[in-house]
Amino acid sequence: MTTIRLLHSSGPQGPGGLSLLGLLLTPIAAAAAALAVWRFGADAGWTRNFFIRGGILSHWQLWGALAISLEICASRMSRGLIERVAIPPFARVQAAK
Repeated sequence: MTTIRLLHSSGPQGPGGLSLLGLLLTPIAAAAAALAVWRFGADAGWTRNFFIRGGILSHWQLWGALAISLEICASRMSRGLIERVAIPPFARVQAAK
């Protein structure tokens, strides 16, 4: 069976580097979540004005989606799930026989 490795397992570009990037994305996700909560509170009248008054960055939904997306990426990178093995289609057919 033929396999192709998408990422090397050593060096700064390998899973060790991806784990470090995953650790760095977690505080960024927390900051985006804090901005989402702040904007939601500003819309509800619980907090003072949000520092971005208009445009796409003034919506709490965008900040919430960004926080969730960044945390999902961070958890996958820190767990090493980015490294995958790709099997070519012809190898799948041969293995099924």
